[in-house]
Amino acid sequence: MVGETGSGKTTLAKLLTRLMDPTSGQVLLGGVPLEQVRFASLRRRVVMVPQDGFLFDLSIADNIRFAHPGATDSDVVDAFAVLGLADWVAGLPDGVGTRVGERGSSLSAGERQLVALARAQIAAPDLLVLDEATSAVDPATEVRIARALVELTRGRTSVTIAHRLSTAQSADMVVVVDAGRIVQWGTHTELAGTAGVYQQLHASWTAGVTGL
Repeated sequence: MVGETGSGKTTLAKLLTRLMDPTSGQVLLGGVPLEQVRFASLRRRVVMVPQDGFLFDLSIADNIRFAHPGATDSDVVDAFAVLGLADWVAGLPDGVGTRVGERGSSLSAGERQLVALARAQIAAPDLLVLDEATSAVDPATEVRIARALVELTRGRTSVTIAHRLSTAQSADMVVVVDAGRIVQWGTHTELAGTAGVYQQLHASWTAGVTGL
């Protein structure tokens, strides 16, 4: 999902995960109205990773276990390993036992995202909703996150709020949101060659990249 800031992308993500309900119309998940899906099932099968995942003043392992209460420390380490993050977590003072501080204050914004991605991995959802995780992180952590996302999304349906159109280029379908409405959808190639909001966004993004 792409669009200008304030266009309604995050609102759509909240509707999809039922963090809010529509005032009219319906959201269907697999053809089933979302209000008919039990909350326990929805929370187990649909996971949202926001830009700044909330962490409690506990260890990394305890924060991961909110997504899978029965997980052992070994399970948590395995979740990081699957995402290619084993070396990062092993380099922390106490590994997965490292306390993260209030709201994750002992970790950088990018490191908090690494924990959030591992939490999503151990939840093993069918549907991932990602508010693009590479925003406002240092280049080295961005590379780690990008690699982790490849593994996290493998074999899963993923809806990504894309702040960088480079993400949209690799998507199966791009949904363009403008002023609270879906105004275009299609592949990157189709939309980039069609006059409209996406073409304007793409031209602006390309000019910005070229000007760096």
